[in-house]
Amino acid sequence: MTRLWLVCWYFLAAVGVGAQEREHAFPPDIFDTRPTALDPAHYLLILENDHVKVIRVRLGPHEKSMVMELPAHVMTCITDQHVRVIHPRGKPAERSQKAGYTGWLDRDEYGLENLADQPAEWILVIPSGVEKSG
Repeated sequence: MTRLWLVCWYFLAAVGVGAQEREHAFPPDIFDTRPTALDPAHYLLILENDHVKVIRVRLGPHEKSMVMELPAHVMTCITDQHVRVIHPRGKPAERSQKAGYTGWLDRDEYGLENLADQPAEWILVIPSGVEKSG
C-alpha cells in the first residue's frame, strides 16, 4: 500500500512539473493585457480572489516600465517615490509620494520611470469587475 502511495505522489509531482514547464514553454498570449503578463519584470501578482487582485510593483533606480493600460485601482506606496508618468499621447508629468500614501487612480494608459537613486515600490489593489467596466 505504501508503494502505491509513493507511485501516486510521484505521478502527481511529475504531472505538476510538466504543467509548469508547458506553461513557460510558450510565449505569452499576445492579447493578454494584464500588467503582470505585459511587464512581469516590474509587476508581480501577489493575490487574486473573487474580489480583488493585488499586484506589487517595483522599479529599480532609474528603471522604466512599459506603457500599458491599467484598470482603476487603489495604490499604496511602500517606499518614497519620485516618478515620471509617461502618457502615450501627451506630456510626461512628475509625481512624488511618501511611503504610506494611498489613493484611488482611475483607469488610464501610461508608463512610469523611476527618477530616484533607490528602488520605488508600491501595491495596486484592483477590485474585481473594473478591468472590464473601467
